Amino acid sequence: MLTRNSNNSSAKEAQSSLLQRAQNILSQNHTGHFTKPAPSLYPHQWNWDSGFIAMGYAHYHPELAMAELRALFEGQWKNGMVPHIVFRERSEEEAVYFPGPDFWQSNLSPNAPDGLATSGISQPPVHGMALKRIAEISADHPSTKAFIEEMWPKVAALNLFFYRERNPEGNGLVVFRHPWESGTDNAPTWDVALARFDPDKVQIPSYQRLDLIHGKADQRPTQRDYDYYVHLIDIFRKCQYDEAAMQEACPFSMQDPLFNSLLLKSTEDLVDLGKAIGQDTLELETYASQTRNSMNELLWNPETGLYHVRDQRTQTLLPHQIGSGFMPLMAGIPSMEQADRMVEALLSPHFSGFAENKANWLPTYDLQAPDFQPAKYWRGPVWVNLNWMLCMGLRRYGHDAHADALQEQTLRLVEQAGFHEYFHPYGVAGNPTGLGTHSFSWTAALVIDWLNE
Repeated sequence: MLTRNSNNSSAKEAQSSLLQRAQNILSQNHTGHFTKPAPSLYPHQWNWDSGFIAMGYAHYHPELAMAELRALFEGQWKNGMVPHIVFRERSEEEAVYFPGPDFWQSNLSPNAPDGLATSGISQPPVHGMALKRIAEISADHPSTKAFIEEMWPKVAALNLFFYRERNPEGNGLVVFRHPWESGTDNAPTWDVALARFDPDKVQIPSYQRLDLIHGKADQRPTQRDYDYYVHLIDIFRKCQYDEAAMQEACPFSMQDPLFNSLLLKSTEDLVDLGKAIGQDTLELETYASQTRNSMNELLWNPETGLYHVRDQRTQTLLPHQIGSGFMPLMAGIPSMEQADRMVEALLSPHFSGFAENKANWLPTYDLQAPDFQPAKYWRGPVWVNLNWMLCMGLRRYGHDAHADALQEQTLRLVEQAGFHEYFHPYGVAGNPTGLGTHSFSWTAALVIDWLNE
């Protein structure tokens, strides 16, 4: 059995075995230039996946950690955006992915990188946090200082892109314009916008889903979801990915606690690194202060003790209680009183964090919601990255016992069910159950990070 800081020899053997399995998965998914999120379902380089992957590599192969971020930022756009997919060599296996570069047509934008195909949207910005983790973990490596100096302006440009181009109210609360940008693709919160969508009143480009070749339909987004995803991409293409035009034309514009918390945390880490290497951090600090204030003013719900998604188009706070609502703990956004309220929410029947005979990890959605789906992607399952960020947040506010329990239970879940993309919150027939694709890179990377604490 895996236990934190255990001196038991069998526990140490289990930790060593799990660590080796995790490292083997990253090795299997490494292409020689970057690391795929998984062997088949995700054949290219994904944005926030690479940030998590780099933090895992930093513990035992700093060169690969640095190479991972360098490869990702080769796809950075001239306006600072880092796309959510960087398309690489097109082998027959890699071509089995939709939407591919021919559908995105990112070359329509003058900001797109020269000679490298990418998607036209981004993902949650974990990269400032990843850069600082590499600096801390690999402090003694001879290349680390030069790497930080090389990458800092690029990562800062990404964060400033969001603050300058996705900050429609000028209050530091940034928006995203596609569910895929959220990282939580089919979360129930996006149903509000989906309900406003009438596929019979728009011309949806012809397309063929390929995700169901490697994924099960009952665990993946619905066909209606995909019609909406494709409809939004078509709007972006018609706008030639111009930010001002997309802000005007796009019906989807959300302010999310996960996205903004990661932006703030990464900005704080960039400020720390920037001061150490002599960079001007004033603009980043100003935006970070605005984000913190606006999240407490506009996203905090005192009735639930959680941060909620705000639909920026309708200026309304959405009612859904989601696992992402705990992520502001990681960025130090709530007061101590708010943080205690959030722990109460974690322990409540809505999330059953540590209640008797309940899951001891964070489900992505309210367990008591009528549309909770334990096996449906971001509509109920457990994801290791959210647990990892929640542990960081709980420790930031002194809730170490809860963080330790959450970490141990999550490690045990992976040990027993395997390195899956996500997990059933209760298991199937009483057994820990992995869902989605197997051999998932960020699951492996974050297990490595935990086991090396």
